[in-house]
Amino acid sequence: MKYKYLLLLTLLLTKFGYAQTMQQKIDSMMAVAATSSDSIRLNIYNRVGFYYVFQNPKKAKEVLRMGIREAKNRKNPFGEAELTNTYGIYYDVTGMSDSAKFYFEKALSITQENKFKNVEGRVTNNLGMFHWNKGNYEQALTYFFKALELAQTDSVDESTATYLNNIGLIYQEMGLTDKALEYHTLALNERRERNIQHEIPASLNNMGLNLARLGRFSEAEEYYLESAQVAKALSKLGDYYVAKNLLGDLYLEQGQPARAIPLFLEVVEERNAKNIDRRANVTTISNLIQAYADLNRPASALPYVESGALLMQEFPEQRNAAVDYYRESAKTYFMLNQSKKGNALLQQSMALRDSIFSSENAEKVANLETRFKVAEQDRNLMETRANLAERELEVTRKNKLMYGSFGLVIIIALLAYLVYNQQKLKNRQLQKEGELKTALARIETQNKLQEQRLRISRDLHDNIGSQLTFIISSIDTLSYGMKEASAPVSQKLSRISEFTSQTIYELRDTIWAMNKSHITLEDLGARIHNFIEKAGSVQNGSKFRFTIADDVSMDTSLSSVQGMNVYRIIQEAVNNALKHANAQQITVQIAKRGTTLALTIHDDGTGFEPQEKADGHGLANIRKRAKDLNGTVTIESAPQLGTTIEVAFPSV
Repeated sequence: MKYKYLLLLTLLLTKFGYAQTMQQKIDSMMAVAATSSDSIRLNIYNRVGFYYVFQNPKKAKEVLRMGIREAKNRKNPFGEAELTNTYGIYYDVTGMSDSAKFYFEKALSITQENKFKNVEGRVTNNLGMFHWNKGNYEQALTYFFKALELAQTDSVDESTATYLNNIGLIYQEMGLTDKALEYHTLALNERRERNIQHEIPASLNNMGLNLARLGRFSEAEEYYLESAQVAKALSKLGDYYVAKNLLGDLYLEQGQPARAIPLFLEVVEERNAKNIDRRANVTTISNLIQAYADLNRPASALPYVESGALLMQEFPEQRNAAVDYYRESAKTYFMLNQSKKGNALLQQSMALRDSIFSSENAEKVANLETRFKVAEQDRNLMETRANLAERELEVTRKNKLMYGSFGLVIIIALLAYLVYNQQKLKNRQLQKEGELKTALARIETQNKLQEQRLRISRDLHDNIGSQLTFIISSIDTLSYGMKEASAPVSQKLSRISEFTSQTIYELRDTIWAMNKSHITLEDLGARIHNFIEKAGSVQNGSKFRFTIADDVSMDTSLSSVQGMNVYRIIQEAVNNALKHANAQQITVQIAKRGTTLALTIHDDGTGFEPQEKADGHGLANIRKRAKDLNGTVTIESAPQLGTTIEVAFPSV
């Protein structure tokens, strides 16, 4: 998701200068905030928080939380809406999608309630980005078109071009290149018409990318050249280097590495000299190494293999780019007959790619086509290694035969040595090939397992979910057609419909937990708030309160199984209090007790006598789930004095 907000970050950097001076400006802005009016201070918190989202997420969370608290205390809904929206961006960028959706929708509610149309457009756009990141392209387009509609009602709103551009990017990801080109053209024309100069280079680059996809290379080249020219005139060096790098990629794709190399060299040298987005040089250096390999000049690539290694030490987070860097560097060493170094780098590339795959959840895994292309490239590299090894053997054989003039004995000795050396090299080659095949098989197995997990989630949602929805619809139709049926029949149909609806909610909860390896208390809190709101809408007059103690970190992590058990215990207890105890006040709290977490659910309902009443199905479920948590459960109740259920369990 991070790259989809980079345009907004670029706008911020354009207003306040380049990244290397941003920290000084941020410090100055925070000093100004201390003596400014409420509106200006909250606006500064919002801008500083947004900047930190991409530079220091922990600091971003601290600044944004502080701003939201102050906006609420000062009763400033405009500032609260803007800060809540940026807080949603923080969660989206850091991969906590449930929390991101919660805060985006909360910001949208504030803007609609107070009719802040301009902010509503930005929040709507961010909800589109959220669904884009989830792969829900149709829903993303719906939000982007809604944001566009809001922007078009305001003739001075410059966001119209941004929303057109986002629609183009969605079509671009869907592979609808012609539609993408149509909206990128509209965005470019809008930016030119409104003279939004600083956004024009990005539009020109998008135009070039889609034209290149269509094989219209000469047109793509013209757009890249124009983008570089405009960006340089505006001193937007970041966009200038992007355009130059894309132009080099275009030449490389056309089999013209000699034209690409000067462009890559310029980008690498100037980014380093001016200290602008130097981390992006990892990709550019990989392309440069590939270009030298295509020209059969591996020795020329060696200095960049070394400088790339230093860059990887400085920016270890560039893991995706590092996979290509290590692979291209390995190819260089193989071409130089330095198989040991080449093999070490190749293994590093494959291990890193395997690590990246294992650390991503199902919704963020790259599509299978891309992964299989990478595997195919690795196989091609393996074949290249075999050819290079055979060439090395042939050269060695010819050199040895030159000593034939020293006599028959020496010739026999040399032949024996060649046979021995050849067999040794072949055995080593077979061993390496076996290791590569094993690694490729492991990757393919992981791909299939991840694909199966995603398919199960989709089947649960699409097939079983739709079938349950059909059952509810059929029951409602049947009830309507049996208006004159007896009361027991109508009540039975109603109970079946309610049970089916509840099953759908539980199915969605299961899918939610299934797609997570860990669940934070903040994630769980957002889910519980949604459940409590639904329960409150059904049981009018009952009041709910959910709190997490101050000494419990919102970032406390539970396993997906633990999180689901805690959620189900709360559901069971709240439902019991509503259905059987007629409770008017229900309190749910999570607190810390030494090394354990304590979940307490208290209601003021009719209560019961625990010694006289055997556990029903609900209490039995609570005890079973507490046991699954490796915890203990305590139930205190008395007639007319309510019920308190406490579950204590160890945290992860």
